[in-house]
Amino acid sequence: MFTIGVTEKLAASLPMKREEFDKRELPEIYRWQMNHFTFGDRDGLILMNDRTALTLILFGLEEQQYENIDNVLRGSLKQLLQMLDVKEEYKKDLLDHSKKVILTKTDNRRTLGRMKESLKFLEAFTEDKSYDEIDAVEMNRWMNEEMIFSTLENTYPVKELNHYYEKEHA
Repeated sequence: MFTIGVTEKLAASLPMKREEFDKRELPEIYRWQMNHFTFGDRDGLILMNDRTALTLILFGLEEQQYENIDNVLRGSLKQLLQMLDVKEEYKKDLLDHSKKVILTKTDNRRTLGRMKESLKFLEAFTEDKSYDEIDAVEMNRWMNEEMIFSTLENTYPVKELNHYYEKEHA
């Protein structure tokens, strides 16, 4: 199972309702935060893992995609993991746990701060580009392989993810 912390405003646009859930027994690797952003006249979502800062950026979602947001996130996470240098067993673990998603209130200030920082880089990454000129695959790759987070032991989200699994599941 994944928990995804969402703001009240974002929760209002999703078909799933936020729930009260005690996360203390859930490993941080299965906890995420999600927020909405606007790029020009297009909506987007940023999803970030609490433990590793693994980041998924989704641009230009249509209304019907919000109606099936859990499936959209699961499919997009699968594509992201296939693109990144992550061992198959680690991908499988994350995707298996993504089969059930519970929306909760946002609760991790560190992750929310990282998301805010990421959105500033996203702004710079997309500056002077039209929506059609943005390479979402390259942008997601860059966010996870090249964006530096000084608060991570391994600096880059994908390295932090691999390190987590090597350490915790050895």
